[in-house]
Amino acid sequence: MIRTLTTLALLLSVVLSGIAQISFKNYASAGLGYSVIAEQLPEGYPYRPLTILPSARLWGKGRLAIYAEGQFTQASSPFGFKAEYEIGANFGFRYHFFLNRNLRVNAAIASGPHYITIETRRQANGFIFSDNFELGLSQYIPSVDAEIQARWRFRHISNAGLKAPNGGIDNLFLIIGLAKRW
Repeated sequence: MIRTLTTLALLLSVVLSGIAQISFKNYASAGLGYSVIAEQLPEGYPYRPLTILPSARLWGKGRLAIYAEGQFTQASSPFGFKAEYEIGANFGFRYHFFLNRNLRVNAAIASGPHYITIETRRQANGFIFSDNFELGLSQYIPSVDAEIQARWRFRHISNAGLKAPNGGIDNLFLIIGLAKRW
């Protein structure tokens, strides 16, 4: 299973890198997110994942952009050494406006298919969807033509009723990231 997830993660990274090469103004970012507020699972511990988020803008016009984002997520159970994983891709819309020349506010909404390994009485493992709602700030640094990003993301994962149980798992993430145009 770990080998399959690793292979899928590498393939998704290659696809997103290719998208970034041909995307609008060649804009890509990478973020690291940690769940600061986690869903309490019936097994007696919170689901508190750490996630890596490569992203590429697919299209942009004015203040609106369409983007693709990979999610590579790992969470450990406090009751042993077993690690749980999620992998998937989201597609979404991002809107931004500038507070000043180099500081902007971003709001985004995205969704996409994922695969999760966790087994809990709250949510079936396997195929799920990840729905994300985000608000953040981006500080442009002209000397390196890059941005530093700080984002808050509410994320809900569930399988849309395809398999029981389907209680869903919710998290609030703090994401720190870098973005670069080339």
